[in-house]
Amino acid sequence: MRDGLLGLVGESKALNSKLFSLPRLLILSALEELPEGEGATYRELKASLGLGDGVLFANLNVLAEMGYVKLETVKVGNEKMTSYAVTNQGREEFRMVKIWMKKLLGGDEHGKPA
Repeated sequence: MRDGLLGLVGESKALNSKLFSLPRLLILSALEELPEGEGATYRELKASLGLGDGVLFANLNVLAEMGYVKLETVKVGNEKMTSYAVTNQGREEFRMVKIWMKKLLGGDEHGKPA
């Protein structure tokens, strides 16, 4: 058990600790489910995640600064909106976090019991 824990601690050092907040993980999870190259508007993210304006806006900005989310202005009807999409870097980092979390919870990288 001790070796397993030490291994997990060692692996965690390769992850970006700034990603470990529930809002950021929820945002990346939602955006990752979209087809590659597609994004979601702020309104869509707010409605689907149930996060407050301040929390959602601040965390989208942090994810964009980290290079995990890209912003694009889109036109919906007559209105200009910002669309958010996960970048390849964000997709890869989120994949590594999911593998690490599965191991932490007692499974291997595929979710099977260790």
